[in-house]
Amino acid sequence: MKKEDENKRKKNKLKISVVGPRGYTGSETIKILSLHPYVDEIQLLSLSEDDKQKEEQTQPEITKSIPSFRKYLQKVSKIEKFSEEKLEGSSAIFFCTEQNKAHKIVSRIIESGISSFVIDLSPDFRFKDVGQYKKVYGFDHAIPSAIQKTVYGLTELYREKIKESEIVANPGCYPTATLLGIAPLIKYAKKQGLNIEWIIVDAKSGVTGAGRKALPHLTLAYLSENIKVYAWSEHRHVPEMQEKLKELFDISPPLNFTAQLIPAKRGILETIWIKLDEKPETDKIFEEYQNFSQKNFFFDFWGEELPDIYSVTGTNFIRVGIKCKDNIIMVVSVLDNLIKGASGQAVQNLNIKFGYDEKVGLELPPIFT
Repeated sequence: MKKEDENKRKKNKLKISVVGPRGYTGSETIKILSLHPYVDEIQLLSLSEDDKQKEEQTQPEITKSIPSFRKYLQKVSKIEKFSEEKLEGSSAIFFCTEQNKAHKIVSRIIESGISSFVIDLSPDFRFKDVGQYKKVYGFDHAIPSAIQKTVYGLTELYREKIKESEIVANPGCYPTATLLGIAPLIKYAKKQGLNIEWIIVDAKSGVTGAGRKALPHLTLAYLSENIKVYAWSEHRHVPEMQEKLKELFDISPPLNFTAQLIPAKRGILETIWIKLDEKPETDKIFEEYQNFSQKNFFFDFWGEELPDIYSVTGTNFIRVGIKCKDNIIMVVSVLDNLIKGASGQAVQNLNIKFGYDEKVGLELPPIFT
């Protein structure tokens, strides 16, 4: 990068709006952006009706909702009640909202002429097939015309398209772990003319994947020393993965997926089995993974060593190890669901869109305890 370009970017720092700041992905996004050297201002906007009356008196501080931010944030302090006019002048808008919110707001801001870059961490823009929103999430999309302008934000596989995008649909955490975990293997199989007969994904996730809902199965009393299978192949991320496998690789193998809740706050570990129609050359599979790892900083290939959740907690890395036996390959894929599976990948996409080094703000130290 030329020095004059770097200096120009430093002078033209970004104003970011975060819609939905109180949830897990919202707070992680704020934390990362607050340390981002090219982000000058972070505006926090709440959709909560509780804030409507409060705003007349005083704007609530983010530290009231997230005490760990006390004496930490310099670029932001107040939560404001959301309105479209407040998005004016935003370089980028992060939607950290639940499903069926972002698409309605984006529809209104496009009509009003606001042209900010949109990164949606909810599922509202992930499908190219508009009919899937009703089928999977139970709502009709408010702005189908925007779907074709949307790019799926799986950074390592859509990097060039993200540069030209107007809206980025940040992937689900399970699809990120699955699709990135098996992408080099699928590329190898395609090169060798091998068919994938089936894929089985056994996914285990910490409780933050369910959001900050006060649900009985998320309580300490229930989950401590317990594991719960909460979804089989009907999980809403399965159609997302199936669509992207077809879009990226033009394959539609049977995909069986099981999600399990484990007694951990954060992290995903997926054990993925793939059956090929012939025995592969293991050294060439390893070569494909090593090449992918060299080209993508946040993809870390461990060879036959199998990573664990502890190795990624608090980081934007996905770490992958594989074992091969005959024509069956086992892939172990791990990531932090709140960072690489959500907020970190979102900031990675922001960096790409605005021409920054992909790692800016994301070389996060791991959590060791």
